[in-house]
Amino acid sequence: MKGAHFPEQVIDLKFFRDWIAKRKKEQDSGAKKKTFFVTISRDYGCEGWELAQKVMERLEKESPGKWNLFTRKMIEQIVADDEMDQEMVHQISEHRWSFKDWFTDALVPTYLESHSSHVFRKMKNFILNMADKGNCVILGAGAQVITHQLDPDKFYGVHIRITAPEVWKLRRVERVFKLTREEAERKMEENQDTRDKFMADFTGYDSRDRALYTMVLNNAHINTDTMAEVIIHYLKLQKVIG
Repeated sequence: MKGAHFPEQVIDLKFFRDWIAKRKKEQDSGAKKKTFFVTISRDYGCEGWELAQKVMERLEKESPGKWNLFTRKMIEQIVADDEMDQEMVHQISEHRWSFKDWFTDALVPTYLESHSSHVFRKMKNFILNMADKGNCVILGAGAQVITHQLDPDKFYGVHIRITAPEVWKLRRVERVFKLTREEAERKMEENQDTRDKFMADFTGYDSRDRALYTMVLNNAHINTDTMAEVIIHYLKLQKVIG
């Protein structure tokens, strides 16, 4: 759906290249210190995009350097080589391995890996590159799992999970997409199932495992403005910013 709640996220590749160049210059000009980044993961139906925007805006004000926000769809666009490849990347990131993929990855040499694994590896390498650059907020794409074992002496990652009761998420999906309760239930189940299976297949982790996160926030009780304030306050207490 297009609109204020779930906008189409299209990245300006020139802006992205400029940001990379600025981050490299900032890193080269200063003393070597930890790079800082934020990942945000959410149950389907929670306000992930809205929170990611607010957190990035606050970080731009509270910390030095230029910040950037990446979503899974943006990452798909960047790692794809052309428009056709972009659609394939999207399809793979939305679905599980096929039996053919499993057979290829399990029984043939690494250089003949399945296309699904090849695409995920490109996405993984991109996310690790962004974490290395720092000053970024990454929404979705399994970033919390891909980055959670990075060397804490070199990287400072803050991992946020947004959750809410099923009834709250259903009401929001009904409202945003203008669906009946039955349609909302089906949509939410399908989308959440897709995300869970993608995470399990490609990372071996359960995205709902709270041990992966710095903090877990309940969207039903805390709006996005307050969640952003909580995250920024935590970072100030940790002396990461401010």
